[in-house]
Amino acid sequence: MAHPDDEVQAMGVALAEHLAAGQDVHLLWLSRGTASGARDQLNGTALSARWGVTHDPAAEGYQPLGVDEFGAARIAEGTAAVRCLAAGTTGTLTLHEAGLPDGAITQADAEAAIAAVADRIAPGGPLRIKTHSHIVDNHPDHVAAGRAARPLSSGNPTRFGDLRQYILPPYWSDPRLSQVSEAWDAPTDAGITQRVRNASRAYGAWSPTLGSFAIGWHSVPSFFTTLDANPRCLVHV
Repeated sequence: MAHPDDEVQAMGVALAEHLAAGQDVHLLWLSRGTASGARDQLNGTALSARWGVTHDPAAEGYQPLGVDEFGAARIAEGTAAVRCLAAGTTGTLTLHEAGLPDGAITQADAEAAIAAVADRIAPGGPLRIKTHSHIVDNHPDHVAAGRAARPLSSGNPTRFGDLRQYILPPYWSDPRLSQVSEAWDAPTDAGITQRVRNASRAYGAWSPTLGSFAIGWHSVPSFFTTLDANPRCLVHV
């Protein structure tokens, strides 16, 4: 996925289902998401829509976050969140980073990063690929990630033929859905539902002294409220 939090919002249910089935899941974050406007909110230079006031780092007990610190905090937050999907399952979860520039991910770089991880974890073996939609999304990083997976799948269908592309909550009623054949993936049991809710809520954890800054919920709170109210995901091929 392009940034930490995309995976839970777009495909949290699917990931939780694979883990609950005892399968190996490898998650690749293409970037650390350091261009997010949430950093300005946390540093008190922009109003926090979630808080309803402007943060005051000194009063709240933390130092303003530089780009590197913010990126590390996003990865830590994402790690805590996706581990909620694996809790109580027999599956294994492995995390990878590509280190690509947030806001400037290219299709070529994303394709190379996906292929490199695939070569490490299963040289020559069949793999399922899950990524962003290449059509029903407006973020250029998301679109680049979605487009990157398609030539891998078409060029080597034996290895990468099982491709699924996931649609983020704000696009669940987007008119571009008419261009794809989509389907809902709903939780198969209460445990999946709760794991996805737990992962979503982990992106709202606030404890600055412990390095938790609720970055996901500062960034796109409506995505998380939609998912929390009805955990599910929308996918096309």
